[in-house]
Amino acid sequence: MSVVRYRGRELEVAAGETVLEALEAAGEAVPSSCRAGTCQTCTLRCLEGELPEAAQVGLSPAKRRLGYFLACACRPGGDLEVAPLDDADAVPATITGVERAGGDVLLVRLRPARPLAHEAGQFVSLIRDDGLARPYSLASLPGDEELVLHVRHYPDGQMSGWLAGAPIGASLTLRGPSGECFYIADDPARPLLLVGTGTGLAPLEGILRAALHQGHKGPITLIHGARTAEGLYRREALEALAAAHPNVEVIFSALAGDPEPGVVDTPIDRLALARAKAADRSTLRVYLCGDPGQVGALRRRLFIDGLALRSILADAFLPAAPRPAV
Repeated sequence: MSVVRYRGRELEVAAGETVLEALEAAGEAVPSSCRAGTCQTCTLRCLEGELPEAAQVGLSPAKRRLGYFLACACRPGGDLEVAPLDDADAVPATITGVERAGGDVLLVRLRPARPLAHEAGQFVSLIRDDGLARPYSLASLPGDEELVLHVRHYPDGQMSGWLAGAPIGASLTLRGPSGECFYIADDPARPLLLVGTGTGLAPLEGILRAALHQGHKGPITLIHGARTAEGLYRREALEALAAAHPNVEVIFSALAGDPEPGVVDTPIDRLALARAKAADRSTLRVYLCGDPGQVGALRRRLFIDGLALRSILADAFLPAAPRPAV
């Protein structure tokens, strides 16, 4: 059994229990969402003690050096002193617009109280005044006055349901950004392949816009998949981008429903593998976003087909996990 010191309290952590579980059992409100070590919403800072390696997987080297760790993935092997992130890491923001993009997807626009240093494609945690937190990817460019999020509206979703009816001017807090899935301007001639399903399009649209904004000249292929054509909610905007930039190709895939012109019924993994095989794999960079099972499977297939893992940047979208009863 270990002891965790937090805000002046000493709390026992049972063998196999995470720091997040121990804090919640003691009545401490710690923002969390996926509870699987992916979304980084539950990030805390270790002030004293040795963290297990698993508690810092996915964090940047700078954050690891500062003692940041994921409370949901931290099963301590000894005593720790931990603290919430400093308020300097929190950025107040207000909602400036919420619109239905198509199907069950909302485009949410936020204005931060101060500029948020981020790369297009990274994600932030939205924290409501009551502490509810959810991670969402950024489709907007650095320097844009507003941040743009693509949010799937679940009828019983605590955050998405609230956002769907939130008034203009409603307040939120942002933490982040996080994530390594963003445009890297190291070779303007490099072929890029962007593949995603559902609202996994948000970071891909941001990456595409960032690449074009920075003058990328290499071929860029974006493949967006959905169950039905209605789920291809940014089709018109992406087709306009492709029409304006000869190096951009967009492919839309829908596996069910009535066929539509410009939409294929080929699974996106087959489309992606075919495009990867046709490209120069020594320079190709692939971005994968969306369903975690599909992202993981496609990443493995691309690796087996000869693409280096360092050339595959991926963010899987995990649904929020229910909080355990205390």
